[in-house]
Amino acid sequence: MRKLIALALGCFSLCAHVGVNDVFFEGLAGVYPLYVTIRPPVVIPGVAEITIRSAAKDVKGIRIAPMTLTGAGSKYPPTPDLAVQSKEDPQTFTGGLWIMSAGAWQVKTMVEGARGTGEVSVPVRAASQQVSTMDPVTGGVLTVLMILLAAGVVGIAGAAAKEAQLPPGTVPDHRKTKRGWLAMGTAAMLSLGVIWIGAEWWNAEAQDYSRSLYKPLTMQAKLNQDLLELQLSESGWYQVKTLDDFVADHGHLMHLYAIRESDLGIVYHLHPKFQKSGKFVLKLPEMAAGKYRLFADVVHKNGFPETLTSSMELREATKGPGESPDDAGGVLKGEGLAVLEPMGELRAGKPTMIRFTVKDADGNPAANLKPYLGMAAHLAVVKRDFSVFSHLHPNGNISMAAFEMAQINNLRLSNNVLVSSHASEGDGQRVPAEFGFPFGFPTSGEYLLILQFARPSGVETLSFDVKVSN
Repeated sequence: MRKLIALALGCFSLCAHVGVNDVFFEGLAGVYPLYVTIRPPVVIPGVAEITIRSAAKDVKGIRIAPMTLTGAGSKYPPTPDLAVQSKEDPQTFTGGLWIMSAGAWQVKTMVEGARGTGEVSVPVRAASQQVSTMDPVTGGVLTVLMILLAAGVVGIAGAAAKEAQLPPGTVPDHRKTKRGWLAMGTAAMLSLGVIWIGAEWWNAEAQDYSRSLYKPLTMQAKLNQDLLELQLSESGWYQVKTLDDFVADHGHLMHLYAIRESDLGIVYHLHPKFQKSGKFVLKLPEMAAGKYRLFADVVHKNGFPETLTSSMELREATKGPGESPDDAGGVLKGEGLAVLEPMGELRAGKPTMIRFTVKDADGNPAANLKPYLGMAAHLAVVKRDFSVFSHLHPNGNISMAAFEMAQINNLRLSNNVLVSSHASEGDGQRVPAEFGFPFGFPTSGEYLLILQFARPSGVETLSFDVKVSN
């Protein structure tokens, strides 16, 4: 008898980091620490809104330029725009950049200050999220103007056929009157025809654009005893994407979060292996029974990240062990081993910094932390209704694979990332006990913060509840 039954759910039609479209990044441009927030356009082409907050007070100016992440466009940046320095807060700079096509982009940020120059490129995924509609007031005004224009054309046609060639004061006879009415009828039919053709053209363009709305790859989960099979398939998005062009991010082609639906009290961070085009497999570690919501992060070779969703049900617990030594999770623990620092009132749409301090057994800041998957820590932000999921690192919600692609053409690459943000497992660097995650909660509601970090004894997984207001 099979112990496990898998159920697949439809994929959310949302961008990577389900329910989150904005980009949050903290890192170094040369010697200058920056907090960058990028709000990509929801309609492509469109303008990305960019806010840059410098922790240093000696920054004199910041220039920004949009570039594709890969290809020829990544090597030849356009003339950069000068970001506007805030009069109220001189350390804050804002600007807007046109994103002309869907795909993987980067915002090249160049800083000038008292200590020289520095630059860093922040990857941005760009895709149309909605079809813009005309507001009722504008639509009403244009409709009235169109009716007046059509009526004017009809009137001019009638006057031209009926009275235009008559001497002043002459009353048109029956023949000219009839010809005038015929001309007005013809003009009315032609006007209606032009309006109909325009409406059909508009609808055709709208339907064609609607096909460009982003749809992530679909993912179906199937269980064969303790072997999880994930089958990926095309979603119909107009961008051509293959199912075997993934690149490693933190050493793995896929990062899979399995979150138990009943109480969100059990979470696993797993790493399926690529088997063949469109298929990943994973021998499950020791896992508790229950229904799980699945969120899988992948990055295409052009730097475009996606989060795929599905669901599975474990009728009985699995015994393990799993195959990947990086797999971690289980029953979430509460506070005590780490402290979520006060953040004040959290408001939807407002950038913030989620800070933690890891403690040792005596309650002091831990001094023996190790990198986990090349980072000081990992954080998953999950809304309790599963409408929001985002996988964060101390430098933001960007893909590190995409970030590395973005730095290829920058100088002084080793200075572009904060040491505390991107620790390397092989370099022996000490991981600090305090770290933060730049983020902005997209909507109000109740969220679960799932923190993972490593001690010599292994990876620890903790959870924290937060509430976000409007």
